[in-house]
Amino acid sequence: MGKFSFYYSVVGARKSAELILTAHRNKIAGKKVAVFQPSTNTRDGGKIKSRALKEEWDAIILTKDFNIYNWWLENKPNLILIDEVQFITKKQVKELVKIIKDSKTLVFAYGLMSNFKGELFETVAFMLPYVTKIVEIPTVCEMCGDAKATMNVLIDETQNKDGGEIIIGNHFKGVCLKCFLEYTKKI
Repeated sequence: MGKFSFYYSVVGARKSAELILTAHRNKIAGKKVAVFQPSTNTRDGGKIKSRALKEEWDAIILTKDFNIYNWWLENKPNLILIDEVQFITKKQVKELVKIIKDSKTLVFAYGLMSNFKGELFETVAFMLPYVTKIVEIPTVCEMCGDAKATMNVLIDETQNKDGGEIIIGNHFKGVCLKCFLEYTKKI
């Protein structure tokens, strides 16, 4: 059986850099690597990019109806890397679980645990029971600089006209719980 690992953090915490480095290391080691990115991530045009690295990595775009399992049957990679996993569908999560059940393929998913409202993303909540390893990528609070960032805040409210949870772009900060509560006035 394969493994399903979830690498999570707040916005701006080098998740994409970790994905690129993992892809690079495994490709050098002779592994067949497949990198995916949800179609909702429109800012990078089919490439995984990181503000921390100059290197970028080509990605297969996951539309809502893309069947990862069928693609895997045809291509048989050793490692599947998914950027922005919080934006894939529940059906695609099921397909990833089927891949690890049917093979020794490793799946590494990178993304956010929760949205700027402090709520788990629906896909992440669905995915967590199937994940075999959870890895936090720590970073410091962008507001106070004193504590570990564990939450995301929307700093440009004009970007959330429809009240949804999917907003693409640099409109967020990764902050500690104290700064999140003070900024959002949640509690």
